[in-house]
Formats: sequence, C-alpha cells, structure tokens
Amino acid sequence: MLAAGAKLHTSVPVVIETFTFLDRNANREVALAWKESVSKPGTAKILPCDLRDLEHSWEYFRRTDLHKLSAVDATSFASMKRSRIRIACTFDHHFAVAGFRLVA
Repeated sequence: MLAAGAKLHTSVPVVIETFTFLDRNANREVALAWKESVSKPGTAKILPCDLRDLEHSWEYFRRTDLHKLSAVDATSFASMKRSRIRIACTFDHHFAVAGFRLVA
C-alpha cells in the first residue's frame, strides 16, 4: 500500500490494543518489534485520541446498527472523521456500517 502512495494512519487506541493483543497472544518480543515497525518514519501516522474524540465516540454507541461495537472502534471513527479519513483497511464490518469505505 505504501508503494502505491497510500498514506497510512492508525490511532493511539489501536496501537495500545494491538500491542496488548500481540503481547498476550505471541510474546513481548513480538509486541515490541511490531511497535518499532509501526513507529518508523514513513510507515504510519499515529493519530492522537483526545477528549473531543472520546466525547464524539459515544454517539456511535447510540446507533442500533452498530451492535457489539468496541470503544477502540468508536474512538477510531471519531478520530477518522476529525481527520477526514474516509477509507479503512480492515475486515471489521463496523467501519462500513459507520460510513467508511473498506479496503482489505
């Protein structure tokens, strides 16, 4: 994707969630290696998650079409909306339901 000129973004909550997943399901070495790879310049921009994003995320929980939504997904939607990101590289159907175009 980078070779095709895509600008990759992730968010602080996604970084935390992914690190924790790798740490628990692989090991700390794998988690730290992943963290180093995602932190390399030119790989992905890590978007902050501020109080405004948290406040906007609650709106997604009020939607009946977003059943079993995670807080990480909801804050991601808010961060993406704030940053005007419309395309998500994910297999998570919640992003499509929330109005993002999926690339997976």
